[in-house]
Amino acid sequence: MVTWVAGGIAEGQERDIVDNRLAANLRLGREELADALRDAEQRAARLAESAGVQRALAERDPVAAERIAGMEEDVGLVAGGRLLAGREEWVASRAVDVVGEDGEVLGEVVVGVPLDQKLAERLAGAAGVPDMDVMAIAVGGRLLAASSPLPAGLRLPAEATGDVEEDGEAYRFASTPLVDRADVRLAALSSEEPIAAAVEDTRRRAFVAALATVALALLVAWTVPRLLRRRAEPAATPTEDAEQRRRARDVRPSEADSGRVREAVALVGEALAATHDPEALLPVILQSAIGATGAAGARLVSGGNEVVRAGRPEEGGRPLALHLGSERDRVGQLLLYPPRDGSFEAEAEQLAHWLAAQATIALENERLHRTVKRQAITDELTQLANRRRFTETLAVEIRRAQRFGEPVALVLADLDDFKSINDRYGHQAGDEVLRRFADILRENVRDFDLPVRYGGEEFAVLLPETALDGGDQLARRLQTALLRLRLPEIGRDRPPVTASFGVAAFPAAGSAEELLSAADGALYRAKAAGKNRVACAGDDVGRTA
Repeated sequence: MVTWVAGGIAEGQERDIVDNRLAANLRLGREELADALRDAEQRAARLAESAGVQRALAERDPVAAERIAGMEEDVGLVAGGRLLAGREEWVASRAVDVVGEDGEVLGEVVVGVPLDQKLAERLAGAAGVPDMDVMAIAVGGRLLAASSPLPAGLRLPAEATGDVEEDGEAYRFASTPLVDRADVRLAALSSEEPIAAAVEDTRRRAFVAALATVALALLVAWTVPRLLRRRAEPAATPTEDAEQRRRARDVRPSEADSGRVREAVALVGEALAATHDPEALLPVILQSAIGATGAAGARLVSGGNEVVRAGRPEEGGRPLALHLGSERDRVGQLLLYPPRDGSFEAEAEQLAHWLAAQATIALENERLHRTVKRQAITDELTQLANRRRFTETLAVEIRRAQRFGEPVALVLADLDDFKSINDRYGHQAGDEVLRRFADILRENVRDFDLPVRYGGEEFAVLLPETALDGGDQLARRLQTALLRLRLPEIGRDRPPVTASFGVAAFPAAGSAEELLSAADGALYRAKAAGKNRVACAGDDVGRTA
């Protein structure tokens, strides 16, 4: 059962990752669509100023209008409320009035934005979506276009996020309506196969980790009573001694050789102390269990598949099946095979039930340990690394850089006038700005860089193997991306917030403390020079975007 609980937690975490990625894809795609609509409006405005267009509309000349429309793609010319040429009705379009020299409105120019696969691919390219994700456009729930093939019957619900399935293919999606068409939705979708794979992998690892832990306890519980019992047995008569020697050939090794048992237990204990990788421990544990119980072999089976085996199960008798989890939620089996035509004693079966109970406890402890560890180093609001993890990682990276002679860059960022957003729009709006900036950091750093929420509206990015100019380039890229950010509820058509950046690098700054101090000093100069600037350690004046 606990394995399923662990899998459920993993599923929730994986869904959070996918949802954050889809939200970022959707935001960038929407911004690109807004750019496409602005381009359409600018085209319409240029055409409206054309003398030829003004003359054609003033004279309501369909021939001249058709000639102009034929030279322009996705354009319609309207005069007197009637379409003269081209096309007027678009799902997404922009229209500009055509005004004559005397100020009279002669008509309008309509420029459409076709919601087709070409546009979907453009939005996907602008968002930089990975292969497993798709940008799609739907009207009234019906799929209109997608950047990659989707099931033909797929219909997009009106919800902002959720799951959708068609022809056995399941997708996670995030969607948003277009500003001027509530029935038209832009969506980012991701196949749920990676989520399912991550959940299965987590369940398997949790199962193996629990088994590795309790197998050692089983060995100890199995052998200690027998060793004590042997010590308490009275001395055998010569006849009894001969009979015992004859039987010794057929008894389990744990009863015949306590030294071997102690050696097996010690081996497992040393392995547990040396590694936290359950997959590396499992063969040792199974071999030790075989040696202690006299089993011919053992198999670990999860989800109907064999995970690992030891010994010669095929040469054994009917296996003892250890069900892990409840009757309702069985998560796997450890199969122990006795020697051919043999069986395990009743005490062994009792210990097997105890093993299942201990597995549940071990799995829950592992989940709690993993959860607490993750929470200790992660900022709850932005899901970035927190200051504690930053401090630890900075020290490690500086030591590594000193050893191998490599540079390390540090970028500090502080959102300008952030308090005014909280004061004017409320803390929920402020939290959204912080989350969006965190998304920008994730989208622009490399896999091995460390983006951090340092505290409040302060952020940091630690860049291993990067010199000062590399940190400067990242800071300017982040500055530009932030200027493109749009939050209609805060900034309307202008960026709701800017940031100032300070950049420094090791070895110019000779220690972790000096690196942090140099970056902080550069950030202070950027603020003092007027904000919305990038300043590097050693620079006198920061640069605006």
